[in-house]
Amino acid sequence: MPESFIAQAPYVFTLPGNSSATGSLHFWENLELFPDGISRCFWISGVAEGESRGNHAHWQESQVIVAVAGSIQLEIRSAQGEVYHFELDSPGQAVFIPPMNWLIARFTPNAVLLGLSDRAFSEDDYIRDLDYFGKLQHGNK
Repeated sequence: MPESFIAQAPYVFTLPGNSSATGSLHFWENLELFPDGISRCFWISGVAEGESRGNHAHWQESQVIVAVAGSIQLEIRSAQGEVYHFELDSPGQAVFIPPMNWLIARFTPNAVLLGLSDRAFSEDDYIRDLDYFGKLQHGNK
């Protein structure tokens, strides 16, 4: 684990915006979470029923996840062994996922996940082995 690692829990928050007869507008300008701005954004769609995405953790990267369409269930396991469950079913809600949290995302049909990240893509930042992540958890207890 990085020496500068400080455990943070994931949490849901409301995105600012407004709704009217012509539709809804939501946005995110949060320099507290990402002081250097958004370095990468990605979206995931077309996930087959019963399949999951994510299935990894990051050493240093933080992410904000939004369901821009449909519903997405998130299961997040912290490095301390806590398990968090969130359901995103509105584009006005988001979940902040700090580093060292294992993410599993499950999608309803036609759901679209938008991810915002504080870092550019780096394969070296990924933890893709759940058993290894579990050993990191046990090392923290």
